[in-house]
Amino acid sequence: MDAQTVWQCNLSNISVSVDGGQTWESAGKGGSSCIMSFADAKTGWTLKRGTIELTADGGQTWNKVTLPEGVKDIEAISLRTASEGYVLTSDGVLHKTQDGGNSWSSITLDLTKYGQMKFLPSNPHGYPPSVAIRFFDVDHGVIVMSLAGGGSKVVALRTADGGQTWTEEIVPATIGTLHLTHDGKYLTVNSALETEKVTVLRYTGE
Repeated sequence: MDAQTVWQCNLSNISVSVDGGQTWESAGKGGSSCIMSFADAKTGWTLKRGTIELTADGGQTWNKVTLPEGVKDIEAISLRTASEGYVLTSDGVLHKTQDGGNSWSSITLDLTKYGQMKFLPSNPHGYPPSVAIRFFDVDHGVIVMSLAGGGSKVVALRTADGGQTWTEEIVPATIGTLHLTHDGKYLTVNSALETEKVTVLRYTGE
């Protein structure tokens, strides 16, 4: 990943900086609840109004990604490589493609153990989501979730076998919107319960 290339998306447009944020150029149309995930400086997904689009040329062109039939209420997206990506829906189903969206497999997370808690709703005006996905190779990945309801909490689920099994870790932060760095080492939680409280955590596990 190019440290000087920065992408942002809001209600009006998508823009990109190639000089660490000093200058910006328009790279497409924005939208409500816009989420972005990039595999490298030029290849990425953007989620707008339930539709995922792909660019492979730094935002000059965008093409719609074909999702599995019936997929809706997308909570998080992650593009690990140009061909391998992940989509998590509000019903706890993790969809994976290894060929750029031509075909998909799915794994259902067991969220029943959290009772009535649900994903904290994302802000409709395009603020960061309350769920984040990162896979570091085909086997190892993490999903971090803000779960709202009785006993609200932030939970991290980790897998070492491609999502077949998961281990749970409680994250020491109040629920809120999340940003997980590309390498999964740093997590920022903007609290939904305490105004202006931001928690920055570093993962110290293996």
